[in-house]
Amino acid sequence: MAVNGLTVFIVDDDPDVCDALAALLRAEGFVVETYLSGPDFLASVKPEQHGCLILDINLPLISGLDLQQILTERGFNLPIIFLTGFGDVPKSTAAFKGGAVDFLEKPVDADVLIPAIRNALALSYQRHEEKSRQHELDALYANLTPREKEILVYLARGYSAKQVGKALGISHRTAEIHRARIMEKLGVQSLADLVALAIQMGIR
Repeated sequence: MAVNGLTVFIVDDDPDVCDALAALLRAEGFVVETYLSGPDFLASVKPEQHGCLILDINLPLISGLDLQQILTERGFNLPIIFLTGFGDVPKSTAAFKGGAVDFLEKPVDADVLIPAIRNALALSYQRHEEKSRQHELDALYANLTPREKEILVYLARGYSAKQVGKALGISHRTAEIHRARIMEKLGVQSLADLVALAIQMGIR
């Protein structure tokens, strides 16, 4: 079963391979796009698109490894499954160092490929969710005033309002007001939730 909203991109210079893989994956319910070269793929797919990439490592024009590097430089976050026509340990090592999630030898068996794709799509979905959550956290943090950001650091360390006031040279009451405003802006109801959210933001 496919993961909704995610696409399996195939880049292979052999049209027969593209057609065969596409037919297999579509029969399994996956959304598939095929490309015969790296430049074709780069011209059509945007960094914000999500899914995974099945990539022939021995492409002409732009090799699979070079395309992997270009995608990283351009901000793509697609998990890559490399395909090769023959075992190539040096290239597989380079591929994994570049962030590939799998390296399979042609002709690849469906029982091997499909689980690999499902794992890659699950990883893509996880990365997308984490990125979306980080954007939400960044937006919440940006809504705080400089003073509130300063106070949040102390609250994240477990300081009480009284301790915050003493540390910053402000009254206990003023510290409480700031704390209440911070909690309201961040949408939390308890100090425990506030501390947990601050940790997610990377505040210690």
